[in-house]
Amino acid sequence: MINEAELTAKYLDACVTAPDLLETDLLPVEDAPIRAGFVALVGKPNVGKSTLLNALLGQKVAIVSDHPQTTRLPLRGILNLPIAQLIFIDTPGIHEPHHKLGQRMVKTAKQAIPTADLVCLMVDISKPPSKLDSEIAKIIEYSRVPHFLVLNKVDLRPKGPSNLAAYRALGHWEMEVALSAKTGAGLATLVTELAQRLPLSEERLYPEDWVTDQTMQNFAAEIVREKVLLFTSQEIPHSVAIEVEEWQQKDAALYMRMTVSVEKPTQKGIIIGAQGKMLKRIGQAAREELENIMSQAIYLDLWVKVRPNWRNDLTSLGWLGYSEAE
Repeated sequence: MINEAELTAKYLDACVTAPDLLETDLLPVEDAPIRAGFVALVGKPNVGKSTLLNALLGQKVAIVSDHPQTTRLPLRGILNLPIAQLIFIDTPGIHEPHHKLGQRMVKTAKQAIPTADLVCLMVDISKPPSKLDSEIAKIIEYSRVPHFLVLNKVDLRPKGPSNLAAYRALGHWEMEVALSAKTGAGLATLVTELAQRLPLSEERLYPEDWVTDQTMQNFAAEIVREKVLLFTSQEIPHSVAIEVEEWQQKDAALYMRMTVSVEKPTQKGIIIGAQGKMLKRIGQAAREELENIMSQAIYLDLWVKVRPNWRNDLTSLGWLGYSEAE
């Protein structure tokens, strides 16, 4: 376990330049065995799990926003190193659910814990631990899976005393790592320590050129949802879902038709906006980002539909891709 002085020093003096994750101790050795396994990123909403995943992979695979509960389904991101393959599972933030969608989100997050090879409890070190942090730590301890305490947001100074001791007291940790998913400080340390603890494997669990197991259609729908979260009011974020209706190459452009589902007519009006300006803004921002990522012209056709109370309707949840976790 890292000593307290070193951890505190990292917390107080986090560097602002992201290290090259490939320049770690994990250099290739001839005939060396591969270490490969699953690492669950677990914690309450808005602690930076998706930001960390994107930073680790060096590219965007998960959408991010300031709104809690942005991640709705577990997402796998695959980091390939010379003698290790780490499959990170970005889980929905564990919270007190108020509808069936929330219940499914929490259930899938909890199910990722006992099935992983390693679990990272991710916390916001700039704030003191909450009751929810404590409850999540107990779930992780009960699973008996080796677990790390990941102290994120070291780039933010707490207003009061350091919260380090309070977080350390939440459980017995295999390792403690202080980092900033935003600046990249501490990422190489986390990767090295995790990789050394993964099980030996005869081969990689995913092809070496894979970065995620998410389909491009799902990713594109998530980019649209991210832009809705970015541009609309507080009433909208939790009640929106995106469904891909059509995906077809047409001449030089890829045609995407998607439906933006909301729960109330007033929400539909907000997303469309006066003279359709808000919907156009959402579509343009999503299209530009997708064109940059996919390196091709895209025609994005967005429609808005009201599905009353869809977050509590089992049929709608399944139709929109939020199936019951087994």
